[in-house]
Amino acid sequence: MNGLLNWILWFPVIGMIAVLVIPKGNDNAIRWTSLVATAITFILTLVLYANFDESVAGMQPDFLVKVPWIEQFNIFYSLGIDGISLPMTILNGLLFFLCVMSSWTVEKNVKAYFALLLMLQSTVFGVFFSLDFFLFYVYWEVMLLPMFFLIGVWGGENREYAAVKFFLYTFFGSIVMLVGIIALYYATGKGVDSFNILAMHGGKFSELTVTIFGNVFSFEKLFFWAMFLGFAIKVPVFPFHTWLPHAHVQAPTAVSVILAGVLLKMGTYGFLRIAFPIFPAASVLYSDIIGALGLISVIYGALCAMAQDDVKKLVAYSSVSHMGFVMMGLAAMTVQGMNGAVLQMFNHGTSTAMMFLLIGVLYERSHHRWIVKPDGSKGFGGLYTQMPRYTVIFIIGMFASLGLPGLSGFISEALIFLGMYEKFTTMTVLAIIGLLIGAAYLLWMFKRMFFGEVNPEVSEYEDMNLREVAYMIPLCVAVIVFGIFPAPILNVMKASVGQLVDLLAKY
Repeated sequence: MNGLLNWILWFPVIGMIAVLVIPKGNDNAIRWTSLVATAITFILTLVLYANFDESVAGMQPDFLVKVPWIEQFNIFYSLGIDGISLPMTILNGLLFFLCVMSSWTVEKNVKAYFALLLMLQSTVFGVFFSLDFFLFYVYWEVMLLPMFFLIGVWGGENREYAAVKFFLYTFFGSIVMLVGIIALYYATGKGVDSFNILAMHGGKFSELTVTIFGNVFSFEKLFFWAMFLGFAIKVPVFPFHTWLPHAHVQAPTAVSVILAGVLLKMGTYGFLRIAFPIFPAASVLYSDIIGALGLISVIYGALCAMAQDDVKKLVAYSSVSHMGFVMMGLAAMTVQGMNGAVLQMFNHGTSTAMMFLLIGVLYERSHHRWIVKPDGSKGFGGLYTQMPRYTVIFIIGMFASLGLPGLSGFISEALIFLGMYEKFTTMTVLAIIGLLIGAAYLLWMFKRMFFGEVNPEVSEYEDMNLREVAYMIPLCVAVIVFGIFPAPILNVMKASVGQLVDLLAKY
């Protein structure tokens, strides 16, 4: 099993090369090659899950990969998997497979589109697997390139603006994070473990100081904020969220799914893998600020969503709100809160993917996303009479996002509230307002789109076809099964999350 992580990481690249070799114009061959590549990759992630030892808190010893890369600077090609990264790995495998199916109707530069999509999948796996800081940073940065082009070439009317804003925001956060990585390299004495993420865990820098412009600062406190900024922009946490609605609205459907489903989770994963375990004292010290920013994101994101007439922008702002719950769960630093946060990362990935895919289905028929058009007329109306299959799947996705008991959103948010209450009682009560607003904007959106008089345009829409139903079914199953029985994910993460909570409890 030693090579399994390598296969998962590199198989999308093999698929990308195969796509590039196929002569231009053979669009169906390109689509099927991409589908097979992502299907095999997803199956490999399930093999990884089947061979995962739930009792091991650290990295799974059977899957570790460590090969010298740039020996002069002690940089290694080092990969590993634990209970925190495994759910994200499976989610990444699933969503890219479904996104290739949903992209079957893409006609513009088909070869480049699917090649970039496969490249993007490999870079995301790289972020979740990397145990070397240099390797982690390479994947973190390279991921920007396919995203930039996928938004900038295949996006909507203002795609160039959205792509540039996304790139600049994330690149700025990455540069600040790079300063932190360089500081850690020198703080560890440029030794054999100077880029080893795991070797830096455990609060080894709490006594260090650093002098900047003649002023002495605590090394841990200063560089915790450097890491925080890099990851907070990716989440995105208020007030670093402004790139997200533009990127979502302009991105093609599959790219919106990947952006909300997986890329936002890279930010919260960074807190769990890097910021919290390397700087535990600063993390505990500033947990109130992290929790407060999470609360602002919850309520502000929900209020912004309620104000939207563009259904895609509404779901984009709902992602800001839902990721605020993840930040609050992380800030609680309790077993329930942390488990709830990691579970919410997975569950939000499936439910928000459903919503963006469904909006994409509707956009292909209507060529607009307006609940209410700019001229004041109804964009949709009476959809349930024309598209019954679509309506049923939409209801499942909407209620999963809303947090209805029995669907996946509920259990993760309930765990977050359980974990937060003792430490952040006031914030917990206020966060419930965010849940209430969430229910309001989703139900109001549903009422305006699906009920009422049938809009003349809507009467011409066809219901979901077999391919569209096929890529929605796995997500429907996920939100229902993990809403009723979340143990398969919770059992995987339990030991790894418990180890991180124990470390933070010492401070």
